[in-house]
Amino acid sequence: MMNSDTILELNNVFAGYGRILILDGLSFSVRRGQVYGVIGPNGSGKTTMLNAISGLIRTTSGKILLDGKDISRLTMDARCRLGIGRTYQIPRPFIRMSVYENVLAAAIFGTGNSESASKQPALDVLRATGLWEKRDIYSGDLSLLDRKRLEIARAIVAKPRLLLLDEVAAGLTEAETQDVIVLVNKLRHSGFTILWIEHDIDAMLQAADCLMCLAEGRIVKIGDPAEVIASKEVESIYLGSGLEDKLYADN
Repeated sequence: MMNSDTILELNNVFAGYGRILILDGLSFSVRRGQVYGVIGPNGSGKTTMLNAISGLIRTTSGKILLDGKDISRLTMDARCRLGIGRTYQIPRPFIRMSVYENVLAAAIFGTGNSESASKQPALDVLRATGLWEKRDIYSGDLSLLDRKRLEIARAIVAKPRLLLLDEVAAGLTEAETQDVIVLVNKLRHSGFTILWIEHDIDAMLQAADCLMCLAEGRIVKIGDPAEVIASKEVESIYLGSGLEDKLYADN
């Protein structure tokens, strides 16, 4: 039985693409209010895991539970309405729509509410994510950092119970990554539960409460971020050198 503090649980999940198996019996749980970090080398299954949780792909077997409810066979939009929001590593805004229009559209379709009822939540999220002064700019004209902010804004405007972040620091400078870390911590303190896959080790050490390392669709180690990074098991996966340079986006 799922603990009342547990918001997400994966039980022996297998998933992939066609005949290609990526996730190989994945089992773990995320507590409410956590920032749960995930690292792993190329092809380890990090993004596939988010795709399975969000409903972009179907699991072959096993169960995915959200607040104790089996969502394994629900569609992506049904999971969104139940409280799962996600970003993508490569931002996908409507480039000929303004920043505000992008967030407003996400609010409408993410909640099913009317445009009038969605306006204030969209405006509130623009302020919360640092995009207020750029709300009338076409999203195609934004910097990479602001596109990442917009990805997050669109994901949180429907007030999801679980936020899935896919490499939101990828491609950013060190200073820009710090801005993202500040925003993630702000979201955590606002009550969001966050499952965050990332290649930036420093970001994981600063923001994650718990860290999981994946390899070949299986869990290598879970625990305190500093202990996971320092572990022999994780070190061996990256050939014992340059973790910060080795952790890049997977499939």
